[in-house]
Formats: sequence, structure tokens, C-alpha cells
Amino acid sequence: MIRSRFAVAIAVAAATAIVGLPATAHADEIPIVTSAHSDYDLDRGTLLVSITSPSDVTDVRAHIREYNTGAEVAVQEDFYLQSGTERDGVWRSNPIILDKLGYYRVDVEVTDEAGHHVTQTDAGDLDYSVVTFFDNVTLNRTTVTYENRNVTVRGWLKGRWPGSGEIRSLGRFPMTVNADFSWDAVTTRADGSFTGTVTIGRKDVQVYANYSYDNDHLFHGSSRSAETAIAITKRPMRITIDTDRPKILKDENVTVSGRLTWRTPEGWVPVPGVEPGVSLCMSADYCRTYLGSATTDADGRYSLTTSPYETGRLQVGYSMDDDFVSTAIASTNISVLQPAAFRSFSAARENATTVTLSGEMEFNGGLSPGTVPLKVQFSATGDDDTWGTQATIYAGGSYDFATSVYRKTAGFWRVVYPGTSTDFQSATSASVYVS
Repeated sequence: MIRSRFAVAIAVAAATAIVGLPATAHADEIPIVTSAHSDYDLDRGTLLVSITSPSDVTDVRAHIREYNTGAEVAVQEDFYLQSGTERDGVWRSNPIILDKLGYYRVDVEVTDEAGHHVTQTDAGDLDYSVVTFFDNVTLNRTTVTYENRNVTVRGWLKGRWPGSGEIRSLGRFPMTVNADFSWDAVTTRADGSFTGTVTIGRKDVQVYANYSYDNDHLFHGSSRSAETAIAITKRPMRITIDTDRPKILKDENVTVSGRLTWRTPEGWVPVPGVEPGVSLCMSADYCRTYLGSATTDADGRYSLTTSPYETGRLQVGYSMDDDFVSTAIASTNISVLQPAAFRSFSAARENATTVTLSGEMEFNGGLSPGTVPLKVQFSATGDDDTWGTQATIYAGGSYDFATSVYRKTAGFWRVVYPGTSTDFQSATSASVYVS
């Protein structure tokens, strides 16, 4: 029998030589392990091995070794194809059970259908560590107030063991309860439960529990609970605003005054010794010019004399720079009348029935109206109460004007710009006698 098997082997070798296959395989004709590592998402006691091979992989086994000594602590032979193909795929091991936690070196043996057998040392790592997590975390409140800014967090710190998947409570572990720049360092009780309290200092704060690292509990990964947003119920503050007059001419002054108060448990009280600011605003969302500030007295009252340069809203506001107190804002309308004047005016008789008038206006306050309606007026005597409007005309782009009116009788002529109720002063030209 031995001689017969030997003869068969000789025949096979001869046949191999006939088809021209190489006596030894090249590097790209053997299985290659491209990576080997723990399954960090599901179970760190499970290996994921990526293999490429010229023919179908038929066997995978992993040798788990200590990094310091190289001593073998386990051999895992149970692998199955998780994704891809037998020639290019990821192989997953069954859970590995070791005596102790740690970070281990992995050597991988691979056999393919063609009979190639390779061992790749240092193919990867087994991170045989506990996945920690927080369970049943609760907050005593998710809304804080000016008087009570503390939030107490309770819950459990637990761990999932690699390989077995066993869940255990993690007692006597140091951790923190966090709220941005505020935190409370606590230690879990024997059953893994914890209680921590943080103080909320500003808006948009997220509260969460955190475990990072502990030299007394090696190979326990860090973890963090879900974040919970904390809302603030603000203490109200209010300010009033008034003016000594609602309309002024440009360059005149107006006095703005009012009172600043806020609500405490004892009721509304003044806010003394602070400086509300006054601005000139075009709308509720757009303030163009800051006009100044005034310090509140012991009763929370302020007063500011200022000279706004155009019509708008006088807005006063104050913020304590404290997210637990609302901002106080109030506003009132102010009309600033821009100057208007006649630069020139003339009137003359064109014929027995017609009088010609012409002239030019000016707006020298920096602002001018879009249209300039003018009233042409006549008075036989020139007395104040005898003027009557004969026609309405409009000044041109340079605010000049010219017109002719029907009038046989002699008398006085003038032109009046009526102005607007909120933006421009009225103006009256000189009166001219036409015979």
C-alpha cells in the first residue's frame, strides 16, 4: 500500500509539471489577512478578520497572545463568513472567553481551497475590554429658574463583558455629572447607582453623565449618557419710555425718560445704578444710531436728552447679561422734521390775463422728500387770512418750479410747501406783488 500511494504521488507530480504550474506560489497567490480586530460595535470579545485569497478560504483560526510575553492564551477556530465572499470577505469568530481583560496580539492562520496555508503574525489586536454604559438616567428637572439653578442627575453605570455579554453594575467607579463648565465628581455606589448635582449658569446647556478612565479599573472603556437640554424660566424685567414731546425740528433736543424694574419674590422692585441705552431705530429689528445712555437712580428712573437726526422709533433697552433675567426693551415714536426753504421765488405778469411764477426750493438737512407738492396762492391785500390756493404744482428733480396762472387783477403771489406730518417742515416763499 505504501509503495502504491507513492506511485500515485509521482504520477500527480508529473501531471503538475505537464500543465506548467510553478513549484512555489507567488505572494499574490496566497491568502492575505488585511485586518483583524475586535467587533467594537457589538462584542469586543469577537474578532473580525478581513481576508483576500486567490481561491476560496476553507479554514480560519486565530491565536490570542499576550503582548508582553507572546504567550498564547487561547486559540479560536470557530469562524464564519459575515460579509463578502470566500475570496474577499470578513470572517467573524464566535465569542472568545478569556480569564482576564486586556489588550492582546492576534496571529491568524488561513487555509484556502488550493491548499495554501499561511500564518500571519501580528495580524491585529483583540481589545478584550468592558463596554461601559449608563442606564436609566433621570433628571429631577429640565427647566431651571433664577432662584433654583441646580439639576440633580441619577442613574446607573453598567458594563457589558466581552465574549459572554454579561451585564454587571459597576460599583465604586469615579465619574462626573456635567453641565458645560459645571460638573460634579461622584463615585458610583456598590450597586452602580450614582447621584450628582450641577448648577446651570447660562442658556443652551446640555446635562449628561460621563465616565472617562480609572487606573483602578483598567480595560473599561469610557462612556457618556445622552445629553438633555435644560430650559430657563427667566425672571421678567421691564422698562418704560416717554418723551417730553413727540415731534421736534431737526437739531432740536428731546428728553427721553422712564423707569427700569424687575420682578423678585417680593414683587416688582427698581434696578438702580445701571445704564439703559437709547437708540434710534427704523423698525423693531433695525436700529441705526446709538444715542447714548443714562444711569438709573435709586428708584430705577433714567433721563437722557438727545437729538435724533430723523424720524423713527426711540428704543430703550437694558440687559443684565444674565440668561436668567429677560432683556427689557421699550420704544416710542419720534418725528424729526427736516428743514425746507425757498431758495428763490419770482412772479410777473406775462399779459393782461396771465401771471408767470418760478423759483427753487432747497432741503439742506441731509434728507429730501420723494415728491414736492407746492400750492400757488394769491391774496389781493397780502393779509394772512386772505390767501387762497389757485393751483397745485410739483417741483422738479432739482426742486425748481415754474407755472402760469390766469389772473387779471393785481395782488400778491406766493408758493407754499405744506411739508409732511412726520418728516419735513413746511415752508412759504416770499410774497411778490404783481400789478
